Amino acid sequence: MASFRHQIRPQPSDPEMPGTAVPLSALSQVGVPCSVRRGLPLPGRLRIGDLDLDLGNGRPASARGLGSEDGPAPSAPLWLTDREIDAPMATWRRLFDLSPETGLWPLVLTPLGTEGCERPWDSGELEPAPVAAIDGIDPGAVLAEGWADGLVPIGAQPYVGHLRPFGREFPGLSAAGLHGGRPASVQTDALARGGRARIGLVPCARPADAVATIGWQGAINRRSAVELSAVLRSWEDRHGIVLAGLGFATVTLLVPHPPADEAEAHALAAELAALCPDVLAEDGPVDGFGLAGDGTLAGLARLLVGRPVWKLWWD
Repeated sequence: MASFRHQIRPQPSDPEMPGTAVPLSALSQVGVPCSVRRGLPLPGRLRIGDLDLDLGNGRPASARGLGSEDGPAPSAPLWLTDREIDAPMATWRRLFDLSPETGLWPLVLTPLGTEGCERPWDSGELEPAPVAAIDGIDPGAVLAEGWADGLVPIGAQPYVGHLRPFGREFPGLSAAGLHGGRPASVQTDALARGGRARIGLVPCARPADAVATIGWQGAINRRSAVELSAVLRSWEDRHGIVLAGLGFATVTLLVPHPPADEAEAHALAAELAALCPDVLAEDGPVDGFGLAGDGTLAGLARLLVGRPVWKLWWD
């Protein structure tokens, strides 16, 4: 079971990309459930032991889905900074290094839009779910259903040319990836366009569980938070893919060992499209897949080769 009980230290930037990249080598050590169980930090400045991370003030988020119409919304299991910070990737890495001691998984949080629009983080659009609910979800079944409902047109003989080299039937879960070789590096602004974002902390035993723990609703038109966490658990286990950021309707994943060629990428592309059919849509975030993938599974596979940051977007 993948999680974040690791023993690592901050590492310098990739020597081939001085000052511009952060290595993902530490993520290869995300491998054992974290046994630390601590509550959320208190409102105010974030301190971990004697360490002040200089993030400004923060507080627990509210969860409207847990409250009543008459009373205030209770807190969700998410602590977040009050404001955007500079260099969120570097801060995320520091908090990742500390997560075995804190039991808190860091996330880079971006809003729906600009100009003060802070949905869903300040609007209470969160509906936390019990982590135990994830255990009963079969990720293969979730993806097979997503393939049939989201990618295969209705009809006796539907057109499935966009799904080549596969067809009407979901091809199944991809084999566990190889984790040898040198891990990838990512640009320092990889988790937030424009280089600024808020930081969130989630008390959970493994990164994938953060989605259900806080009750993120960005994929609700296709998948529940619990179903999404189940698939992310499977990706952690088989491929070392780690949740690093959430937006209003986006999930950002770090991939320490991305596919080396298109043949290897096809099976992963099938899983991505089954979970998030909008990755084949020719629109969406400019830093997602969108138009560059030409609306086909083969085009998506081509984009996954050597790509260490995957952004999924639900319409």
